[in-house]
Amino acid sequence: MKQPRYAKLLIRDNACYPIVNIHFETNQVTLQENEKVFNTVCIKSVEFDYSDFSMEEKVEFCKKLL
Repeated sequence: MKQPRYAKLLIRDNACYPIVNIHFETNQVTLQENEKVFNTVCIKSVEFDYSDFSMEEKVEFCKKLL
């Protein structure tokens, strides 16, 4: 299954960060804010970047989040 590579952090500055890991079982995502700073937040606090996804890939990924 294809996964997004970037997400916008909505709870602070709306900046886009690379996704390190998506924790489906706990509904959290780990973002790399800079070389040494990682932040794990609730999936509801981010907006995934689907720019390189087809509609089918996006639907498949979103089903996994439920």
